[in-house]
Amino acid sequence: MQCLVLLNTRSAGISGGLSYETGDLTVQPGDLVQASLRNKPVEGLVIAVDEQGDEPEFALKPIRQKLSAEPLLNSAQIQTMRWMAEYYRCSLRSAAGVFLPSSIWKNLIPKPVIIYTIGSAADKKVGAKQKLVLDALADQALTEAALINRTNVSRATLKTMTERGWITLTEQQITMNDKPATILVDATLNTHQIAAVKTIEEHTKPTLLFGITGSGKTEIYALLIRDALNAGKQAILLVPEILLTEHIIGRFETLMGRERIAVIHSRLSTTERKREWMRIRSGEADLVIGSRSSLFSPCPNLGLIIIDEEHEWTYKNEQTPRYHARETAEKLSEFAGATLVMGSATPSVESWHRAKTGHYAIARMPERYAGNTLPQVRVIDLANVKFGSVYPFSPPLLEAIADRLKKREQIVLFLNRRGAASSVLCLQCRRRLTSPISQLPFTLHHDHSGRPYLVDHIGGATAQLPAVCPSCQAPKLLPVGAGTQKLEDILKKTFPEARILRADSDTLKTPEDMRTLLKTMRNREADILLGTQSVVKGLDLPGVTLAAVPVADVGLSLPHFRAGERVFQMLTQLVGRSGRAQAGEVIIQTFRPEASEIIAASQHRTEDWLNAELALREHLHYPPATQMVRFIVRGPNAEARARVVQKQTEQIIAAEKLTGRATVAPTLHDFRTWHVLYNGSDIRLLLQKLNTADAVVDVDPLDVL
Repeated sequence: MQCLVLLNTRSAGISGGLSYETGDLTVQPGDLVQASLRNKPVEGLVIAVDEQGDEPEFALKPIRQKLSAEPLLNSAQIQTMRWMAEYYRCSLRSAAGVFLPSSIWKNLIPKPVIIYTIGSAADKKVGAKQKLVLDALADQALTEAALINRTNVSRATLKTMTERGWITLTEQQITMNDKPATILVDATLNTHQIAAVKTIEEHTKPTLLFGITGSGKTEIYALLIRDALNAGKQAILLVPEILLTEHIIGRFETLMGRERIAVIHSRLSTTERKREWMRIRSGEADLVIGSRSSLFSPCPNLGLIIIDEEHEWTYKNEQTPRYHARETAEKLSEFAGATLVMGSATPSVESWHRAKTGHYAIARMPERYAGNTLPQVRVIDLANVKFGSVYPFSPPLLEAIADRLKKREQIVLFLNRRGAASSVLCLQCRRRLTSPISQLPFTLHHDHSGRPYLVDHIGGATAQLPAVCPSCQAPKLLPVGAGTQKLEDILKKTFPEARILRADSDTLKTPEDMRTLLKTMRNREADILLGTQSVVKGLDLPGVTLAAVPVADVGLSLPHFRAGERVFQMLTQLVGRSGRAQAGEVIIQTFRPEASEIIAASQHRTEDWLNAELALREHLHYPPATQMVRFIVRGPNAEARARVVQKQTEQIIAAEKLTGRATVAPTLHDFRTWHVLYNGSDIRLLLQKLNTADAVVDVDPLDVL
């Protein structure tokens, strides 16, 4: 009998695995083995076993030995790995890299878990720390991790107590059946929440949980997780970015204890990630919370996957393997027999299309939890505002801020740009000054003498600031697009008594920074939270009664078919930050009040906007109405090589009678990198025919600039 083994080596030519003879060994997919490569022992992962394979053309080397008593990865994970390699056109080794967080795989072999109990000599007089340990063990045995989490004592303290006989330790393998029942506090669910749970439970297909901001989606998550864990299963809860893990972990720690939760994200050190991986693999942790990489946690008994804020772009990995967590979670849940729930107040157009066509079930929650109402929204046309020295703050916005400060209520201000950068807008034709190279808005700078000039940070072009608009010749040019730093300065001068928090990539660098920010806001130790995208992504701040976006236009001018979708989602999410515990207000300031994204977000018409956007995509033949793949070419002569890929793609389109088109252009992030974009039908057939050795393949790309 032969098997396919993925060897832990960097040799590019065998990144898809090699065939070996099993000999007398009984192996199965997921087993860690030792095999020979060039007469040297190399560890490898069994990917497939062929019990009735054809006779090989040449003699196969036998596997030397099994290194793990049981599979390192289970069948569902191996199947998902193979699907990723096929669908996203990457090697098996690249796909395996997201599942195995160690350069030496045998270091991931499950080890016995240390269990502590009270010893026979526990009646001796002990100190304060030792008493904490004995009290924790009074009613139950605990793992080392759980004991340390509860008592905050060191391993040295435990070692001393063990040597003195005050406590005893044993080593054993933890299984899911050893876990105590999880007791979560049941919330009082409203009619819509009860119906949503029923929809999820009745369907075996994925469910889109479409609930407006503040409708209580997290309570649904808690109930589903409780039921999964009580049934002896494990659950994975994905959040869109690392900083938000702190927001949601706190809500579940109070329900089930920190020791049962594993946190996975890319900022963990190799040692930390390996430790969490092994806690999950052993069953010690049965709830995994984290960013997209936590999807590949080694849950031996996965029963539930939840993707919170499923619309977020951060669920797409922009390095090889270029997977999307939503598509990958769908396959993993299928292979594992697990439930998949995707929650959002602003579903992605792709997910909305799948719900409309019946591929997903849909559970709606159209009302806020506990009878709270959506805030009133005001749209202010910035073209009619005289700012003076406080751009982009209009008088109505400043008055609203002053009123909330007087009432000792909190304010969130969202700006989609950090720093102090700006662009230039014509108030007559509402167009921005754009670079002839990148076709993106110029950024306005000032030299050491204070003279203004324009810079294209993408294409590298510079230009003088013209006296009139190049498009309509009107002399009505206005610098716009101030950043968070400039807004903070204006707020400090205008409201010197206000306590201001700034939340952008300069101030929020770690999850601990977000934990501090949330604590400060919830303790009412700050009045104004000024920030970029982090402040609109699912934060529940009961004290906020005013949310505002000083300039809502940022992003609407991008040459990207998804630009409007992203702006609409951010504005709708911003609306949801206000009025969660008491009546609230939202102010949207814009130079384009007639934009459909502005109108729909201000009128709470999410479903109408999604239907209109889906119809537009179908008319223009963009995803999800069509399929898309991007070929990225880097290095010497990138343009010429990209045009070769384009020509070959066009030839396949003609020969196979595909309905699609191929375009070529430099990427706006790096003009030394070019990409070929195919938008059309049957990308599987195209990828089978096309030689992609000279390009990175990006299936279902989100970034097409």
